[in-house]
Amino acid sequence: MDDPDEAMRLRLKAEVAEADGALRTHMASWEYAFAMGHARDGASEHPRHQATRARTAELTERLRDLRARLAEYEV
Repeated sequence: MDDPDEAMRLRLKAEVAEADGALRTHMASWEYAFAMGHARDGASEHPRHQATRARTAELTERLRDLRARLAEYEV
C-alpha cells in the first residue's frame, strides 16, 4: 500500500477493534459486575473494586482516544 494515510487508517481501525474488544471483555467480567454494583456495607470502596474502576476508565479513555485519532483520517 503506497498511501501512508490509508495505512494509518487501517492500523487505527485495527487498534480500535482491539481496544473495543478489550473493553467489552472487561465489562462482561464478574470483576466488573461486582465493582460496579452497589453495596450497603461500603464494600464498593474495596481497593480491588477501585482498581477495576480505574481499569475501566483506562480502557474507555484508550478507546475514546483511538476513535478520535481515527476520525482525523476519515474526514
